[in-house]
Amino acid sequence: MPTRTGTKINILDTNKKIGEEFLECLRQRNIPSKFAYWGNEETRHWLDICKDPEYINWTLEVGLLEKNLPEIISLGGTKVGNLVGLGIGNGEKDKRILNAYLKTRPMRYFSLDNSLPMVKAGFKTLSNTPVEKTAYIGDFKHLESLMPKIRKHTGKSNLISILGNTLGNLNQVHTLNLIRRSMDKNDYLLVSFQILEAGRILEIGEILGAYNTKTWHELSYGTIMRSGLKKTDGLTQVEFGKDKLYPQFNIIEFFFSLKKDKTVKYGGREVDFKAGERILTYYSYKYDEKNINFLLKNNGFKLVKSFFAPGKKYLLALAKLK
Repeated sequence: MPTRTGTKINILDTNKKIGEEFLECLRQRNIPSKFAYWGNEETRHWLDICKDPEYINWTLEVGLLEKNLPEIISLGGTKVGNLVGLGIGNGEKDKRILNAYLKTRPMRYFSLDNSLPMVKAGFKTLSNTPVEKTAYIGDFKHLESLMPKIRKHTGKSNLISILGNTLGNLNQVHTLNLIRRSMDKNDYLLVSFQILEAGRILEIGEILGAYNTKTWHELSYGTIMRSGLKKTDGLTQVEFGKDKLYPQFNIIEFFFSLKKDKTVKYGGREVDFKAGERILTYYSYKYDEKNINFLLKNNGFKLVKSFFAPGKKYLLALAKLK
């Protein structure tokens, strides 16, 4: 069978549409974490974090993949012929997955990501990986309509990957249900979680230390910089605690706290801020093993196997539909 190596990028959500969503979120003082990766500067911030030795998640997850990919591929069976990545990042993790699969079969790669600059950076990493590559620029909500087309086009089953604790940056219940509705019985889900067992103080300090860095502050501010707010207009606050909506989960949150009254203009609209107001600019859920199993089970998934990093600080879960 000839190797397919073409590259194609499809725009599902235009910058205008994404910008309208950003404006509404800015008015609500609650910016979804996806906007931390939207543009060129935001993408650069994320690529810097991936190279930051203080960011422990990167090395933990890459180590897990390198050690366990042969077993993950074996458990997924022979029907998987597509990798569908939700969030491409710098492309290094998906490159490792694809290269492991390519030892035994041809593959196709599909990425769904709201950031065109991030996809371009990821595709650069994947440039020498001999697979057909297709990216869709848009929100994860498009997955449900895309998956039937991918199955029809390829005639293969899928491994859907959502790595880098990305699920923890989203409405996790909504996202898992979206993924579940997008899958069929022969598809698999590979998802990663950062683990914090029972709120252990030393681990809380380690997690806070990993996030309370210059590179993370840059990424957090990058979420709102396109609004016209300047760094000198406020200060970044990093907090850790129980989530108000899901109190069984811990959450780390970044806020931009205004030092003074400020009016910004974005998308032809003015937004007024008062001194002391805070804008949520980034958040990331942290889990324990019990809650991960509960989360998957109660959203329609069967856990095939968990793969733990040393010290059980990070987990890869391979799951399928019940």
